[in-house]
Amino acid sequence: MKVPFSIILALAAGLAPAVELLAQCPDGTPPPCRTAAPTGPAAPAARRLNPPLDDRTWIVVPFENVTRAPDMDWLEDASVNLLYLDMSKWRDIKVIDDERVADLIRDVPETHGGGNLTLQSGIAVAKRAGAGRLVMGDLLKVGSRTQVVGKVFDVRTGQRLRTVRQETANPDSIMVAFGQLARAVLNVAPPAGTSLGTVGTASVGAYQAYIAGVGYLNRWILDSAHTQFNNALALDSTFALAHYKLALVYGWESPGDPEGARHANLASRLGTSLPSRERSLLGGYASFANNRWADACRAFEALTKTDSTDVEAWYNLGECSYHDVVVVPDPADSTRAVFRSSWNTSLHAFRKALELDPTYHLAFQHIQDALLVPVRNGCRLPAGEVTCTAQAGGYLAVMRRSGDSLVTVPILTSSTSGADEYIRHTAEAKQGKARRRNLEEARRAAEAWLASGPVQRRAKVAYARILLRLGDVEAADSVARQVTDARTSRVDGANFLMDRIEIALKRGAWAQASSLADSLRNMTDSVRTARNLGTLVSSVVGRTAGMPSLLQSVQGPPWVKEYFGVQIRAVLGLPVDSLFEKEAAFAKSLTAAQGSSRASTLSAGSLIFVDPRSRSGRWPPLDTASSDPRVVLMSVLAAGDSTRSRRALAVFDSIVVTQEDEPDNGLSMVGAFGHLMLADTAGAVAALLRFRDVTWRHTSILDQVVAGFAFAGMLWPRTFLLLGDLAAATGKREVAVDAYRRFIGMWGQGEPEVQPLVARAREALAKLGG
Repeated sequence: MKVPFSIILALAAGLAPAVELLAQCPDGTPPPCRTAAPTGPAAPAARRLNPPLDDRTWIVVPFENVTRAPDMDWLEDASVNLLYLDMSKWRDIKVIDDERVADLIRDVPETHGGGNLTLQSGIAVAKRAGAGRLVMGDLLKVGSRTQVVGKVFDVRTGQRLRTVRQETANPDSIMVAFGQLARAVLNVAPPAGTSLGTVGTASVGAYQAYIAGVGYLNRWILDSAHTQFNNALALDSTFALAHYKLALVYGWESPGDPEGARHANLASRLGTSLPSRERSLLGGYASFANNRWADACRAFEALTKTDSTDVEAWYNLGECSYHDVVVVPDPADSTRAVFRSSWNTSLHAFRKALELDPTYHLAFQHIQDALLVPVRNGCRLPAGEVTCTAQAGGYLAVMRRSGDSLVTVPILTSSTSGADEYIRHTAEAKQGKARRRNLEEARRAAEAWLASGPVQRRAKVAYARILLRLGDVEAADSVARQVTDARTSRVDGANFLMDRIEIALKRGAWAQASSLADSLRNMTDSVRTARNLGTLVSSVVGRTAGMPSLLQSVQGPPWVKEYFGVQIRAVLGLPVDSLFEKEAAFAKSLTAAQGSSRASTLSAGSLIFVDPRSRSGRWPPLDTASSDPRVVLMSVLAAGDSTRSRRALAVFDSIVVTQEDEPDNGLSMVGAFGHLMLADTAGAVAALLRFRDVTWRHTSILDQVVAGFAFAGMLWPRTFLLLGDLAAATGKREVAVDAYRRFIGMWGQGEPEVQPLVARAREALAKLGG
């Protein structure tokens, strides 16, 4: 029976929603502040020169509440959206959308004095957009009557072309009044069959809630946005724009929730009376919410070609390009695969949105996501289907780089050559410093995010994570402590908790790490797709009771489940009954079915992380031609030739030295085992000290180090225990005391089965007078 290697290699797929797997300085850090401005590809680009004025391009700026009536304040900004939606129904003109108008107003120096726009500042905004016609206006509330006054200006001359008025005594007729105003502003009959004053709702209350929700969404205050859009739909369940924006909120709050797709579909069905651009946005997003990514990208790309300044279209193009996981045959070589979409396209689209509007914070998140993940998942479309899921797809692409571009070549991990190709691509990524370059790029993007929204929770969380992965633990802790807003989704909360646990462990705050791990378990235990996250992280602090539940993720015959059941314990360094017998049965069956190369790859968890001195010659089949230097070293050690072993160990050590700013990936422990096999205790201690002082800073707690349930954090306690033992045996008291204290700190509050090891470490520490 074929073992599903794709599932075993990326058993963290169940963690994907959680591990995509945030007085202060402008970048979110405490004083002293950085002085360098964000630079590089992720920083907002320099503003372009004003385009030529076009008399067929119109722009509406917020109307002034002249009488200062409190119940009219909301209409100042809403006036832009109301007129834009109605004026856009004329097909022979272009009207700048309201979100772009808001960005232009922030961008034009003439508007920075505060207060209402003057004619001079309104003309400056229009020139920045290339609009030849400007509409400004007044809102006057006298008794029960509301008068709306529109003033049309020629931008070239500043001359007023006409003034138009509409009046209503009924607050519920305000949208109708703006529809009539739009016709008067343009002084042209509307297209045949077009109804004006219809923004998708006749309820002023629903529209007010919608406008408030848009404001919250654009500032990424998702809970408040959700409430306001729900309020709008409670007042008018046919309000298409409110359904659309609520679908966007679901996409961030709870990805995959069918409610998101339901609202997106309703928006598209109910929005047929909206202008062409809005209909395209709603239709494109309905395709996106139903995982028809290619259809969505075509719709959004068409919008960007129609209007290269359409921020929302660029953002959605980035979204569909990022989420499209479909793998197709390479047109140049049908034996190879390529992703249908490009993450380079996605990054370009998000950056374009931010270039146009640096405060469009939604666009920052997936820049971070694309640059921080080590692999991209993919799938091949089943026959007759239009969508598929990456978790069931079997394709993985290691994140590599070529110049300023990402390189993602999908590998079918269940193929004969897939494992070796994956390992080779991983080595190439390390040689090209892809991770470090991606992190630096992500850091620049996060600093730009913080500069545009210094109080943003997500911006701080993102920046803390990047600093942590760059190895600056203290700076990451400083930023993380500034995150005081508890409002977040379960997924985001779990991500941040995991980072805080890692920070606490690396700072030696053991009790805090243990407490946070308990919080993570409580948060994830009831969520099937995130349960493994809490279990794995809890094992790092000695909470091992939940480990059997991890095996529910394993597919295959009994010998597969039996092996991975003991592999988990072996990686943690716990005593395991019948480890070598179960490892041998697994390797024998897998070798017969798929060869020794596959057997070595899939049994690497025990093959390279069990002390080879304990084997007494009991080695499974080994792949001597493996691309994994850890397996290569073990294969040479297994042969028992001391001369070859010394040469192999020298090569291995040289590889380790070149990767000191990379995650440790278990290299330090494997190197220590190699030196111990050659009776070189000093070399083993040096390898482990390199981990303690250098590579640990760059290693994330849930970096997957080999196939199966083998994650970097699971190796940390046993690494320090081994360092303590070896340092004590060689008279390095201070090193031993420090190492034992770290081990005891991590597992001291653990469950009963880890306590014998803790007791041994306490006894050794006491003998050292520590």
